[in-house]
Amino acid sequence: MIKAVIFDLDGTVLDTLPDLNICMNMALSDYGFAPISREQTMAFVGHGGKNFALSALPSDKKGMIDEFYAHYCQIHVACTNAHTHPFPFEKECLDSLRNAGIKLAVVTNKSQAAADVLGASLLKEYKFSLILGNRPEFAVKPDPASTLYTLQQLGVRAEDAVFVGDGDTDVQTAKNAGMRSVSVLWGYRSREQLEEAGAERFAHDFNELKQILLSMD
Repeated sequence: MIKAVIFDLDGTVLDTLPDLNICMNMALSDYGFAPISREQTMAFVGHGGKNFALSALPSDKKGMIDEFYAHYCQIHVACTNAHTHPFPFEKECLDSLRNAGIKLAVVTNKSQAAADVLGASLLKEYKFSLILGNRPEFAVKPDPASTLYTLQQLGVRAEDAVFVGDGDTDVQTAKNAGMRSVSVLWGYRSREQLEEAGAERFAHDFNELKQILLSMD
């Protein structure tokens, strides 16, 4: 049996898309820029908050990314996450994995400050061993540094762990870290996009994910 599962956050453990869209549009509005749609938000997220902000900026305003991203971060960290929620069957899956002795952690490209807010609220009941967000000392996924650090903290080898995520970056992160992966289909990327990134295992919901993970050696 596997010894640890590392989860992505946005689109995998929590549906944060509505609040991400609201926060980004608040930041854009403060600068007098046009809002982005939820579809655009879905396409832009997954590669870190700074890249999300860069994608949302008008084409002629990309040079102000540092200022704009700092402003967005202030809004994002202060967000009440009123429109963010977990996915069906999630608690049952995570409880089953934990009861089987499997260690659980989160590695996200969301800022550490924003991840901590969710860790103290919506994610608190799941009792993750570690929730690692974007920090200055680590490059964002698909760079494997944050994932390898998490495995070290868990005391688990890469070959004994699985990375679960909804994004192309998660598939690539797992490969770069020497891990196996499972791609979830309830998130922000299509099966076709995930297959293009090299995904081979898929789960349609948390019930199926539980069965897959508990059967992996």
